[in-house]
Amino acid sequence: MSKSRGGHIRAYESELDIFKRIIDGVLIAVTLPLASQLYNQAWDETYTLASISAVALFYVMGKVNNLYASSRYRLLSQEITPLLVTWFSVVAGLLLLGYMLKITESYSRVILGLWFVGTPIILILWRLLLKSTLGYFRGRGYNTRRVAIIGTGETAQRLANNIREMNWTGLNLLGFFSASGKPDGAGVLGGIDILYAMIDKGEVDVVYIALPMDQHRQINRVLDVLSDTTVTSFLAPDLDFFGMAQGRWISIGDTPTVSVVESPILGTKAWIKRLEDIVIATIGVIITAPLMLLIAIAIKLDSGGPVFYRQKRYGLNGKEFPVWKFRSMKVMEQDHEFRQAQPNDDRITNVGKWIRHTSLDEIPQFFDVLAGHMSIVGPRPHAVAHNEEYRRLIHGYMQRHIIKPGITGLAQIKGFRGETDTDEKMEQRVKYDMEYLNNWSIWLDLKIILLTPIVLFRGKNAY
Repeated sequence: MSKSRGGHIRAYESELDIFKRIIDGVLIAVTLPLASQLYNQAWDETYTLASISAVALFYVMGKVNNLYASSRYRLLSQEITPLLVTWFSVVAGLLLLGYMLKITESYSRVILGLWFVGTPIILILWRLLLKSTLGYFRGRGYNTRRVAIIGTGETAQRLANNIREMNWTGLNLLGFFSASGKPDGAGVLGGIDILYAMIDKGEVDVVYIALPMDQHRQINRVLDVLSDTTVTSFLAPDLDFFGMAQGRWISIGDTPTVSVVESPILGTKAWIKRLEDIVIATIGVIITAPLMLLIAIAIKLDSGGPVFYRQKRYGLNGKEFPVWKFRSMKVMEQDHEFRQAQPNDDRITNVGKWIRHTSLDEIPQFFDVLAGHMSIVGPRPHAVAHNEEYRRLIHGYMQRHIIKPGITGLAQIKGFRGETDTDEKMEQRVKYDMEYLNNWSIWLDLKIILLTPIVLFRGKNAY
């Protein structure tokens, strides 16, 4: 049985939070004069004003973005996103403040640039150092907690795997306990009576209840038993049981609620993703402009007719929008007559075979992104006819429309691109779309963007 040396930091969690805030403020304030020294610029009261304003704004926006929530159970990447959102909000606020006060000309653009870029790097490194230090001591038995999981199902197994992989948290998994009292499975130490006895001996610090949400009686029984102890306990609800997207907890007054369906890209996150879209789409148009010209000429020489093909698709909130592609077929089908391309499809032109195989027919969708109808990364938009068909067949299908559709997406880099000739293939595509919704971050977007060219030129499932 794992031995714990106690949760020393737990008792001082509020002091640690204050310590983190102080260090953040100091680093923000120190980085500006450091940038000034590097550029050999004299310091004056305008830079003092900027420094004080930045620290104040950072604390305010940090509160808004939940920056100082407990980081013990969060990955470093999960901490970086709210940190960057907070800092970019500070930068925007400072620029707006400088414009309103008409003092922007008093600052060196080079110094501000160094400060704006250098500060988040330093803040990330500081968090990495703190997490590594705490992880080092937890790995040696300090500030650890002994954990028991009630339940043996998928949620319980996923929770156990996360605990094992996130070893820096200092959580030592004792094993599983069965609410039914039957030790049925590997790692199951017994029933609730055995767990109660271990808690009474001080051998358990934390209990996670990971039972299916439809087992109300067993959950109530477990809660009744644990109410007679002082052990820390958490309910790990099976959100997949309801097909939830996000599952974010918020309180309305003193009433806790959990989101069943909610876009993960709201507020400042939406601005950042829109900026990502504009920058990448603009670069994409510039880089591919000569290629687009060559493809347009090739289409004209090969089959005549129009170069582009426009089709209605469902976009954000299920609203229709026109998606643009290079024409790859001899016929221009109407939306209600849409039939997916198949191997050796006689409707596809000679040039069409090549541009479909490499997905180059999708390049004009950069303009859909710039127009705001699409995003670079998101669930691929399906033809209206397919949407109407699959929304009736696949549970939660329309939830993929709570964000903008994308030129590429998680489903595409996982191999689900091209024809979806079976319900199972579409179910897998929707599954990955929902996984993207539940785990969205700028870092996931960048990963998908980097992997997309590799997947495209393998050419599987595209014809």
